[in-house]
Amino acid sequence: MRYLAVIILILFQFANCKKKKGIDATEWKDESLKITSRICEKYRSCADASWPGVPDKLKEFTKSRLDEANCQKEFRNSNAYRLLGGDPKIIITSYRECSEKIFSASCEALKKGVIETIAACNEFKKIQQVN
Repeated sequence: MRYLAVIILILFQFANCKKKKGIDATEWKDESLKITSRICEKYRSCADASWPGVPDKLKEFTKSRLDEANCQKEFRNSNAYRLLGGDPKIIITSYRECSEKIFSASCEALKKGVIETIAACNEFKKIQQVN
């Protein structure tokens, strides 16, 4: 009986560990990293026009955050990349829809916060905030 309790405890620990890791979906991971790269590039290109008015320290910080390698590194820790925080189909759909709206938006619209008015982006934001 004691051994059974230990085995059950180990299984629960493994299940919790597996749950935190998320779903291993290679195709999604590749696609989402490409999307993330494009989003960061879009914001970098939009920020370029504003650089003269930005203080140097903030400029360096922002550039480093939008750098492709850093951008992807941050995304790899996200719920969306690991398909956590909701139904995987909804996560994928909302990220695709949100990103398409970002790609089609003008820099001026992005600076004014148009992303806050896009339902898919708001849904995606909620997913990313789930612990």
